[in-house]
Amino acid sequence: MATLPTTRMITEKAAKKRLSKAQKATLAMRKELWPHITDEHLWLRTDRDGFTTIPRTMPLFMELIADTSKRVTSGKSVPAGKAYLVLWCRVFDEGLVKIDVEAAAAMEAGYIGERNVTTWREHLRVLKELGFIDYKPGQAGPCQFVLLFNPYHAAKALQAKGWVQEGAWTALFQRAQEIRATDLEDDGL
Repeated sequence: MATLPTTRMITEKAAKKRLSKAQKATLAMRKELWPHITDEHLWLRTDRDGFTTIPRTMPLFMELIADTSKRVTSGKSVPAGKAYLVLWCRVFDEGLVKIDVEAAAAMEAGYIGERNVTTWREHLRVLKELGFIDYKPGQAGPCQFVLLFNPYHAAKALQAKGWVQEGAWTALFQRAQEIRATDLEDDGL
């Protein structure tokens, strides 16, 4: 027997549809600057499939990874942030990524050629050593199952080691404050 929606259910649904002041302001600005553009011209995550949620600070994490990677390699900066972005684009809310075809993931990260999978694995190793991920082997390879840790906690641990440049840390902390991310303030690592 189907249940009828309650007043509370209808109210909650209506509340979700209401736009915030910021959303209204953004839509007004968009309409002013691009009056001929409709929602159909845009890729809006609430109306489309194939989206993920990533930290708004991802570009800063990618730079931090490249800079601190020197500490776990032979002093050479490693652009492992590209591999990190691929992982975030494949993860769901459980924090676990299953990589069945490493060559496909490597290509998404921009690693093309004979050493693409080798480069992919090396960059995952760097991410693991920096504390951003952990991985376990499976039938598809040594890094088939990848666990993504809270990147703010990884950055905070690297900062505590003295591996993060002051300007990079300040930029990350400032942006976190702007977006109301409190993870850098937490003491429980």
